[in-house]
Amino acid sequence: MQRPTITVLRIRSPADAHVIFHAVSLNLLPIVSRRLDTEERRSISSGCVFVWEERGSNAEATGLGIERWTDSIRWGPSRVKDDFLFYHEKEPEPTELELLSGSNGMQQSVGRGCFRENLIKQTYSVFVETPRGRRKWHLIAYFTQDSLEYLRTIDDIPALSNLHVPPGKYITARTGKPRRSTAETLAPLEYLENIPPPRRHPVDEEALMSFTAAT
Repeated sequence: MQRPTITVLRIRSPADAHVIFHAVSLNLLPIVSRRLDTEERRSISSGCVFVWEERGSNAEATGLGIERWTDSIRWGPSRVKDDFLFYHEKEPEPTELELLSGSNGMQQSVGRGCFRENLIKQTYSVFVETPRGRRKWHLIAYFTQDSLEYLRTIDDIPALSNLHVPPGKYITARTGKPRRSTAETLAPLEYLENIPPPRRHPVDEEALMSFTAAT
């Protein structure tokens, strides 16, 4: 069974995420090499942290990485904070609750943890240079509000808290396109004052001359 990269941990900042990425880079922590199977998805709980490498659509069939992360959990819209994306787990649909009301469904629901507090998913992505070239790595952390105070931090784990992360090694992938400055988008005033007026259409010119003559 494929295990999370680390468990019982909360990510407080991008710096924490960079420490986890660097621990993966040094093989101190494992990277998730394939999509989670059904049993592994059911095992997701508060404090689970996964690091995985994005695999391009044109990569070799035997190449490393995952094209898309799937956890079989229904999420609401994303919210941005400090370069992280946060998703809140949706409540089950009425039809899903009806299906779970049967005895067999009840057993399945317990296996999926449907009677726990709804999870929150925290995601963060970076670009990193590897021996195989530049790659995009993702960190997915799951937690609940009530369990945050019980989860460990980087500071509680000496092997991680003492880790030195080289500056600039992990570049956030959420860097937006730079906005064009005002100087680039607006024409200079001097140019606008000296630009000749556009030529009128002959019909408009004739109508204007007729109006001027009438007055």
